[in-house]
Amino acid sequence: MPPPVRIVPLGGLGEVGMNCMALECDGHLAVVDCGLLFPNEPVGVDVVLPDLAWLRERAAQVGAIFVTHGHEDHIGALPLLLRDLQVPVFGPPFALRLLRRRLDEAGLKADLREALPGEVRGAEGSPLSAEFLAVTHSIPDACGLALRTPQGVVVHSGDFKIDEGPVAGRPMDLRRFEALGQDGVRLLLSDSTNAEKGGSSAPESSVRRGLTAAFERARGRVLVSCFASHLHRMQQVADVARGFGRRLAPLGRSLEENLRLGMEMGYLSFPPWQLCSLSDVRQAPPMESCVLVAGAQGEPRSALARLARGEHPELTIQPGDLVVFSSRSIPGNERALHQLMNDLWRAGAEVLHDAEPPLHATGHAHEEEQRRLMRLTRPGAFVPIHGEYRQLARHAAHAAAEGVEARLLAVDGDAVELSNGGVRLLPGQVPVGRVYADREALGRDVAEVVVRDRRLLASSGLVLAVLVVDRGTGAVVRGPDLFAMGVAGFEGAAEAVSREAREALSALSGAARSDPAEVEEALRAAVRRWFRREGMRKPSVLPVVLEL
Repeated sequence: MPPPVRIVPLGGLGEVGMNCMALECDGHLAVVDCGLLFPNEPVGVDVVLPDLAWLRERAAQVGAIFVTHGHEDHIGALPLLLRDLQVPVFGPPFALRLLRRRLDEAGLKADLREALPGEVRGAEGSPLSAEFLAVTHSIPDACGLALRTPQGVVVHSGDFKIDEGPVAGRPMDLRRFEALGQDGVRLLLSDSTNAEKGGSSAPESSVRRGLTAAFERARGRVLVSCFASHLHRMQQVADVARGFGRRLAPLGRSLEENLRLGMEMGYLSFPPWQLCSLSDVRQAPPMESCVLVAGAQGEPRSALARLARGEHPELTIQPGDLVVFSSRSIPGNERALHQLMNDLWRAGAEVLHDAEPPLHATGHAHEEEQRRLMRLTRPGAFVPIHGEYRQLARHAAHAAAEGVEARLLAVDGDAVELSNGGVRLLPGQVPVGRVYADREALGRDVAEVVVRDRRLLASSGLVLAVLVVDRGTGAVVRGPDLFAMGVAGFEGAAEAVSREAREALSALSGAARSDPAEVEEALRAAVRRWFRREGMRKPSVLPVVLEL
């Protein structure tokens, strides 16, 4: 009798991003993807990662990591995991090149092994292996997986759309998905990102009309912003620009690196005359240049944001420039993106986004494509993945409409069991959570108490209370002097707050006054008490006691 298989999502089910899933069978573990998400609220850190403690505790059982593609929400947390696990990582070529860059930045080495569509990979001696399947997405080499287990085949769609005429790369291998369905698929795990959108998604080639219309209306330089990993979009921008006699210059570190990598790996192709430098752009007539610029999501430190603020050292926005956003807005980024657009308009540029014909095509399947994948694979059971709960629920409804009887809605920490008795959700949960990190130090997580303090500083500000006392007697020599940063309502109130702090200090006993810790706590409490009494938001208070 074959042993049961457990499938445990550690991220990506209940949120968009942070995708990570573990398969467990007979003492062996395999991991599919390990990504991050970018916070859409001020939490004081750059990125959020899945808590991988459950995997670390079972490090000796992990035999392989399977990567579906190179987007950050699928590979961004791997440096954190590979800090503790020395196991082979199997994935498509472009994803592994992007991952190697991240590992180099973190000072880590790993056993990275390329896997192409049609190839089966896995750890020696493990009952868990994966056949890589070509799918279409907004990044080169994207793959789904046919996970082979003692309980049958589990198909993992990865991020996908069905684009039968992609602008580059392989189309989705629908025949292989259909063949798997004919042989028998025990369980389908499928991308739910666009489950709420009906019909089919527009093909990537449809964007060319929108880009062409944008270039036709331009009367100066054209700046196009798209996702830095979307090489297919970069190629389309270059092709359209070339038709208007425009040279192309990249701007932004991640975009420049990916463009060079795309050319090196053969995913991008330009005639020798077309690529140019920013120096060439500055010297050329405006109608002869196009700039590919990073920062389509309003990231404050991106090249586009610095251009909008007039802070970029190599280029400035000029009246007559046309800025084209060839991307969608990630939910939660709307405010930052709108501010960026306002700044660009203010700098003299014209801004195009959400235009008609469209300037962007999604990389994720809509309802009809999701249902088509179900019809091809004919799964015995279905679990929607990659999405917020409403998207998972809608995707499960699509499965019901296709006649899939066994449908399970799982979230991070749930365990789905495949056994001879069927498919079920196990009682209880695997410990899951979030780890906060700064992008520049991805190999080191940020403690939750630090995140809490950063949140507090961002929302309420800081008051610095400086007091000078006599080392021997504890008598106040000077202060307290109060300095506020980001504290609303503090203007004109410094003297009143300082007076209350002095009164609190005078009420201390002689012994307490000679103890710096007691004095610091009295200062902190007095300042916060004043804000509470006045009905104002209490700031963080940092007391500093200097002894003379």
